[in-house]
Amino acid sequence: MRWWIPIGILLLVYGFVAYLFVVQEVSRHFAWVTLTVLTLPILGLWYVFLTQLPWKRRWKLFGAWVLMVGLVTGVLISTTQWEGSLNGGAIPRLVWKWLPKLDERLDDLEGSGGEATLSTAGQDFPQFLGPNRDGILKGVTLDADWSAQPPKELWRREIGAGWSGFSVSRGRALTQEQRGKKELISCYDLATGEPLWVHENETRFEESMGGDGPRANPTIDGERVYALGGTGILDCLDFQSGDLIWTRHVLEEHGAENLMYGKASSPLIVGELVVVTGGKSPGPTVLAYHREKGELVWSAGDDSASYASPVLASLAGQEQIVCVNHNTVTGHESTTGKIQWTWKWPAKMPKSALAQPAGLDRILVSASYGMGTALLEISREGEDFTVEKVWKNREMKTKFSNVCIAGGYAYGLDEGRLACVELATGKRQWRGKNYGYGQNILVGDHLLVQSERGYVALVEADPHSFKEVGRQNALLHKTWNTPALAGDYLLLRNDREAVCFKLKIK
Repeated sequence: MRWWIPIGILLLVYGFVAYLFVVQEVSRHFAWVTLTVLTLPILGLWYVFLTQLPWKRRWKLFGAWVLMVGLVTGVLISTTQWEGSLNGGAIPRLVWKWLPKLDERLDDLEGSGGEATLSTAGQDFPQFLGPNRDGILKGVTLDADWSAQPPKELWRREIGAGWSGFSVSRGRALTQEQRGKKELISCYDLATGEPLWVHENETRFEESMGGDGPRANPTIDGERVYALGGTGILDCLDFQSGDLIWTRHVLEEHGAENLMYGKASSPLIVGELVVVTGGKSPGPTVLAYHREKGELVWSAGDDSASYASPVLASLAGQEQIVCVNHNTVTGHESTTGKIQWTWKWPAKMPKSALAQPAGLDRILVSASYGMGTALLEISREGEDFTVEKVWKNREMKTKFSNVCIAGGYAYGLDEGRLACVELATGKRQWRGKNYGYGQNILVGDHLLVQSERGYVALVEADPHSFKEVGRQNALLHKTWNTPALAGDYLLLRNDREAVCFKLKIK
């Protein structure tokens, strides 16, 4: 049998997986998938070609193995379908073919047309990652003793598919969801969870690994709402009624192909413009529409867009729109879209984390799939801008989430494990618990971490050590959606249900 050969193969494969897990710090799910994919075919080749068994016996057993695998595969193909993945490690979730998808079983959503029960004026969460689009809520101090003052559940309801989070203003909570063939922009009463209005589009984004439905957060700007759906439909709606004011088909109008996992970037309001990203190369990468009329004002770039959302930053004395694209990071003059600077950052796999302002004229970018994090510094001489890399390493590798910056440190989910990195040096201070591919926002001196497994954790934002001080069970299934905190109202959702908790605020 020459057992030393398979033993050697297993040692090599396990060594490679250990290298991926320990040195490259990839997720354990990816490491185990790699182990399985590598081991089984190699051991099959060993049995057929490298043992000294009679050839007849080898081929009989090998044929039986192939037949068994073929039968199992045939049964799975004929009776099941791939409906998303179990987690961010891309392990498929198989369901029976004859069962309709979960969102297709939901009733149509109808709004009451009523008013919001309460007002959150001054404490709104009006867009992706909060008021300043940075995942940081200032002026709010949470009571960290969740054992004595646990979050109080106010309401819970079924919701359609998709990875959109909530945006909140004046007691109304808006999100995007998929119900059958209809993609919805839906408005709920923050206090009760009752639907107030619904806008429907006859479209559906479907993707077997990432799951179906819209991905981006609505952006609330005064009395208007801007939302970009999974297939590239940009709608402008009335905040109070949900009535359509104007609509654009961002990809269709430019003959652009959608990204593999759909449009996921949330609209950015800059002055009189609403800024969104495009599709695959040859662009345009970034587009700006007049926020009142819906007319295209400018478009720029020929790189493929990524899943990251554009941000507004003041760099080298100029207001700029910064975009993390598939192969580049670019800074655009906000009124014309002119590219002021470009930093090449080619990716083999998709990027989803946005650029974060990191001090005077500095931007922090981060991505998964071994890419890591880089701190960029923008300078200017006359009309010419230059971008320089301050440092770059793999101490932080965000995938679906974004970092939160406070006190000279960046906090984020590094391949699922919460970590802290010093901005000045790029040195990792600590790497804490594994929360999976979830999300995080910074509230005062605490991090609210939405785990991929559904629970919410409260962690001290301390650069010296990791300390989880509270945990609350919230959702029962995989959760990639960003949380929203409006005052003391915490809104969470995934592709199945939404829940609202009331937190104790000091």
